[in-house]
Amino acid sequence: MRTLRFIGMAIVAVIMSVNFAACSDDDEEESTPTTENIVGQWVLTYEEGYEIEPEYPEENREWSHAPKDECEYFGNLTFRADGTYTEYDLDNSELDEGKWALSNKLLTLRPIDATYALDLNVLEISNSKLVLEYMEKEDDGGVEYAKMTYKRK
Repeated sequence: MRTLRFIGMAIVAVIMSVNFAACSDDDEEESTPTTENIVGQWVLTYEEGYEIEPEYPEENREWSHAPKDECEYFGNLTFRADGTYTEYDLDNSELDEGKWALSNKLLTLRPIDATYALDLNVLEISNSKLVLEYMEKEDDGGVEYAKMTYKRK
């Protein structure tokens, strides 16, 4: 009787071990941004953020919605393997173009006719989804924050 109980417990332990091993996240996709997984066309699906203007508090605003008539901060993006990008508005009119670079989870956009660069944090990336975050703090205490969610086209 003890032997049967022992064998039964051993079988249960083996089944549980196999079950836990089988339940690992098979849907887990890439989470580290690389040149290879960021290249492509990305369509803006959701945007949220806020602006704080200390000198003009009546102009403070925040948003959280699917893109409507125009983008709040960044539009649809196309990243090419040659290090160039194009940004498009929702109606596919070109907004900006320039060069892009990736270092760890920092995506830097350098518009062609600008003397500045825009740094975006890559919060999430997979084969089908990209989440970018932009934050700028002004000397006067003002803050601009935007978080954009994209799907691969």
